[in-house]
Amino acid sequence: MTFGERFKKLRIEKGLKQQELADDFNRMCEHTVTKSSISQYEHNKKNPEIKALKKFALYFDVSIDYLLGVSDCRHVNIERLELNWQNEILYYTKCFLLNHNVDRYTKDDFFKEITNIYFDSLKSSNLKY
Repeated sequence: MTFGERFKKLRIEKGLKQQELADDFNRMCEHTVTKSSISQYEHNKKNPEIKALKKFALYFDVSIDYLLGVSDCRHVNIERLELNWQNEILYYTKCFLLNHNVDRYTKDDFFKEITNIYFDSLKSSNLKY
């Protein structure tokens, strides 16, 4: 499956039209993509830049390999993540929290969400806390 086919499939799975995807992606990922670009991606006339590709993988909650059509495995095996991925997550979290343009309430909401994910992960793995 090509990148364009996979990309279109993921958009349709979300139940979004091309313009709706552009609007939602731009709002959530602080990136600018147009309906025209999405159409070009889906018809394999254009590929996104690496930065946008990473954000699309996060947006669709799939691995980059899956998005590119290299693998049919939708998700990265968490157990195989290398330390540099953990460091990258910590780096972006730190950048977000230290950003003076992000208000306190947004940071609080982010922290609450991360905390909830953490405790949910403990519950789902039957670990005591």
